[in-house]
Amino acid sequence: MVRSILSAPGWLVFIGLVIVFPALVVLVQLTIRRRWPALARGEHNDVVGFIIAVVGVIYAVLLAFVVIVAWESFTRAEAVVGQEASALRTLYRNSAGLPADAQAEMRGLVVRYATEVVDDSWPAMAAGRPGDPEAGDILQEMTDVLADTPVTGPSQEAFVGAELDRLNQLVSLRSQRLDFVESGIPGSLWIALIVGALVTVGFALMFGLERTGIHLVMVGSLAVLIGVLLFVAVGFNYPFAGDVAVHSTPFERVLEDFGSPEDGD
Repeated sequence: MVRSILSAPGWLVFIGLVIVFPALVVLVQLTIRRRWPALARGEHNDVVGFIIAVVGVIYAVLLAFVVIVAWESFTRAEAVVGQEASALRTLYRNSAGLPADAQAEMRGLVVRYATEVVDDSWPAMAAGRPGDPEAGDILQEMTDVLADTPVTGPSQEAFVGAELDRLNQLVSLRSQRLDFVESGIPGSLWIALIVGALVTVGFALMFGLERTGIHLVMVGSLAVLIGVLLFVAVGFNYPFAGDVAVHSTPFERVLEDFGSPEDGD
């Protein structure tokens, strides 16, 4: 359920955090001013101001930490995808050094792998399912092709060994990509963010100010700022889900360059 909420359409999350949340805060502020008009005199502002300064700093550090962690996870996932596609492209081009039959089979497997990732793996990752067994089977077939390649001399042996190392790199990059599917911000941090937002806004609501309009603008602006930063954290929470997501463009370029599976045969 939590993943469904965090993976909701971006526009819906934006409306909830940047529009609805501040509107509710402003409404609560109006209610407080009408229910307890004495608070507007600000007799307790010294105490509230000191506490909100401490709470604000703590929450700002926590919120910045979460946003940075989410962004770094997103950029790492994007880099891994690019490296995986690059390794796949290199395997295709280097297959020119294999015997004709092995070359045709390896190139066909490369195109099949890219097609599997684009057509099946990416939608599964967007839905939170990291498994793509078909891609794993294709990698095993690539290993079998290289293992069955006849070695006629030291240079050929070195070449096949290098290609096996590159294939192992591809396997490792695929594993890293799948690890990012469920590497969102832990639930404990989301609880801390929500509680921290409520506490910070709560102390701002208790701050006394005689002019209603200025008070509403100040509290509303604080709520909007918190909502925007939370929206950023939600947007980058799962790198392969939501409107802000890592796309399969590098693998699509592989298919554009090397053609369909039939062309690779």
